[in-house]
Amino acid sequence: MPTQTFFNLPEDKRERLIAGAMKEFSSKSLNDACISNIVKNAKISRGSFYQYFEDKKDLYFFLIGKFRYNSHNLMLKSFQEKNGDFHEGYKLFSEKYIKYIMESEKFGFFENMYLHMSYQINREVRVDFKGTDSQLPKAKRIVDVVNRDNIKVNTENDLLEILKYILSMLNDTIMEGFWKELSVKDTQDLFIKRLEWIIYGIAISNKKEEEI
Repeated sequence: MPTQTFFNLPEDKRERLIAGAMKEFSSKSLNDACISNIVKNAKISRGSFYQYFEDKKDLYFFLIGKFRYNSHNLMLKSFQEKNGDFHEGYKLFSEKYIKYIMESEKFGFFENMYLHMSYQINREVRVDFKGTDSQLPKAKRIVDVVNRDNIKVNTENDLLEILKYILSMLNDTIMEGFWKELSVKDTQDLFIKRLEWIIYGIAISNKKEEEI
């Protein structure tokens, strides 16, 4: 997390530093990015950088935290728009989420993030379903807006697990979309197909045979 010194900076200087970091992370992965390029882009000294962030990873995950905040709100609104319906809510969220990432003005940043996805980055990208993330002040809980009447979950923990599992699948699909250079529509369709495998299953029903 940034230091308080960073948050005490004038807004234009904070935005300049963020823009300088976005420029570097849009052209290079986290491992390949250089602090020297970030401070050059932001027109600050290297010493000043270390007054604000511990290292480049600290800055990178701060940027992801801003993305996570938007993702949380997007999922919350999607479920609310579909009255908590699990299938329709997640379908709407995935369509908006994929479009938001793949048509973003920050396309280069997201492309690099997904093409170089690691376990740690995947964890940082997660949506906060319980609304307990310190970076999401007064966040509403997504688990509270999901209608559980038509899904097979017995506890809140079960619901959390399935939400996390499907989000991981969504991120894997976006990664594949970048890797295969798929269109937004093709990436959306690919995820919806996988989502419906989970919602409806892949086993052929024997009900008709039993009736005969």
